[in-house]
Amino acid sequence: MRSLKTLLYVALLSMPLAAQVHLGGDLETYNRYWVHADSGRWTWNENRLQLQLEANPAENLHLYGEFRLRALGFPRVTGPSDLQRQQKDRVYPWALEIREAYADLYDFLVPGLDLRLGRQVIAWGTADKINPTSNLSPYDYEDFFDFGAKLGVNALRAIYTRDPWSLEVDVVPVFTPATLPPAEWSGAMMPLAPSQLPPLTVLRSTHFAVATPEPNAENTQVGVKLGTTLADWDLSVSYYRGFDGLPLADTIRFVPVDTTLLSDLEAHLVYPRIQVFGADLAGSFRSVGLWAEGALVVPETFVQVIYPAWQPLLVKDTLLETPYLKFVLGGDYTFKNGLYVNAQYIHGFLHERGPDSLRDYFVVRLEKRFHNDEVTLAPLTFAAEVADWDAPGDHYGYAWIPELKYAPTDNLEIRLGAFVLDGKPGTLFGRMKTHDEVFLRIKVSF
Repeated sequence: MRSLKTLLYVALLSMPLAAQVHLGGDLETYNRYWVHADSGRWTWNENRLQLQLEANPAENLHLYGEFRLRALGFPRVTGPSDLQRQQKDRVYPWALEIREAYADLYDFLVPGLDLRLGRQVIAWGTADKINPTSNLSPYDYEDFFDFGAKLGVNALRAIYTRDPWSLEVDVVPVFTPATLPPAEWSGAMMPLAPSQLPPLTVLRSTHFAVATPEPNAENTQVGVKLGTTLADWDLSVSYYRGFDGLPLADTIRFVPVDTTLLSDLEAHLVYPRIQVFGADLAGSFRSVGLWAEGALVVPETFVQVIYPAWQPLLVKDTLLETPYLKFVLGGDYTFKNGLYVNAQYIHGFLHERGPDSLRDYFVVRLEKRFHNDEVTLAPLTFAAEVADWDAPGDHYGYAWIPELKYAPTDNLEIRLGAFVLDGKPGTLFGRMKTHDEVFLRIKVSF
């Protein structure tokens, strides 16, 4: 932690004095409360200071850094020694993150060739927050409801532009995995244990080990995107070769505890190799914004091996083998009375993979501003899930997220809202139906 702070100080002090440095950022407090009939409690407690630094020390050179200092979580005090730590990280857990830190070189060697080197968020796609073509930067699932949040990766990005075409090549030498939400949410996204236990098996405990890809040339991730503009429509095709951001268990062992039926589950998780062929477009038709984005995911064959405790035969299950298509269709429109509508149809959510696991989601948001745009009411942010069209009445889920925002000045916004979840067992939202929450967010920008 001290090394990160030292790095930030050195970065600030080493900037040339002749360069004009722009400092911006925001300060935000965010709290959520789990509304439960029996045991309601606070589930999110965050205070965050985010800083953005920009400088142009030369005509063709641009520097950017984004740092986040935050206190997130709750006291983790288990003994007197935790109260005596100088870092005070047990009293209020805190962390310093380097979100992005890169240099832009414009017209490098030839006109139209721009390079970006360093930690950066590489975001592809035209859809709203759900982008199946965007795989170079992993998703940050820490906050389940912060859809579209991404982590920075150490990468080299080259973009060559010759109007109306642009060619982008990205190289990410070292794999960065996606983060996961707290345990009560992550189980809905990626169940780590088999859905059905082998016969004569009663679990006592579970143990998981995760192995990330080795940092070698073979595991370097590569992305290529070709884009253009045709009749005011932005179009692009893309290719990605690398890994899925979420792990899968390649081996699961049920280890007998004693002569009873009790067993311990030991799972080993790895990141599947994938290739992604993508395409997207965005434009407007008669004042209606429209977009479409699709990705054909070609996975490397992934076989899961299960070692039962009381059976001599192994159980092998091919989890990934067949290519599958994920896509998003959407649009938005602002009526003359100021009512804003945004709607999307999503086939395959961020964490879903394999042709048999993709589900359909319908998302709509209605938003209306009042009182010189100081008050924004979003009574309907609604996501409906259908897991099986043969029996939709037994395989549906939904999330309703109403929100009220008050922004008395350009630098201050106060947001009050709720997460209301329900659905049938086995659906994404149905598995979280007991996690209804209310939230308050206050953000000051500078």
